[in-house]
Amino acid sequence: MNIGQLVKELKKSYPSVSISRIRFLEKEGLIKPKRSSGGTRIFTEKDLKKINKILDLQENQFYSLKAIKNNSSLLTKKDNKKIIISEYSKHDILKNSGISDKDYDELIKYEFEEEKEIYNHLDLERLKSWSFFLELGLQPRNFTTIKSVSDRTEGFTDYLITTIQDENVNEEVIVENLTKIIKGLILKK
Repeated sequence: MNIGQLVKELKKSYPSVSISRIRFLEKEGLIKPKRSSGGTRIFTEKDLKKINKILDLQENQFYSLKAIKNNSSLLTKKDNKKIIISEYSKHDILKNSGISDKDYDELIKYEFEEEKEIYNHLDLERLKSWSFFLELGLQPRNFTTIKSVSDRTEGFTDYLITTIQDENVNEEVIVENLTKIIKGLILKK
C-alpha cells in the first residue's frame, strides 16, 4: 500500500495521524518502507503493525519517540503496561480524536455533544467515531435520525434498569448489549 492508503487505515484507530507524521517516523529511523522503482514508499502489513505499535506507545502509553527509539524491546513486547487516562481536557480530547474546534461546535449545535470541563475515555472513543464519519465528508446534520433513536433508547434503557433485578446489570452493560443487537440487525442480510 502507498502512504495515503496507510494513513487512511491508521486513521481508523488514530484519527490525528498524518502523512507528514509517517514521513517523520521514517526520517527518525523507526520504519523503513520499501521503495518502488519510481521512489514511491510501499508499506506492508508488517509495516502497518509496527506503526500501529509505535502510535499506541506514543498516544496511549505516553512513551516519547526518543524512549521508543532507544528501547527497541518496547516494539516487540506484547505485555506493555497500558496506562488508562481517566480525565482529558477539551484540547487533549479534540487533539487525540482528530476533531477540530469547528466540528466540535457543530456536534454541540446538533446536541450530539455537550461542552464539559473534564472528558473521559468514553468521550474519546465516541469522538474518534465522529472523526471517522467527518473524514468521510459527513456532517452532524446527516445524523439526526441517530439522535432520535438515541433519545428513544434512553427511555427504554431506563425501563430495563428498573425492570431487571440483577446487581451485575447496570446501564453500561445494557447499552453494550443493545449495541450488539442493533449492530446485528443492521448487518443482517
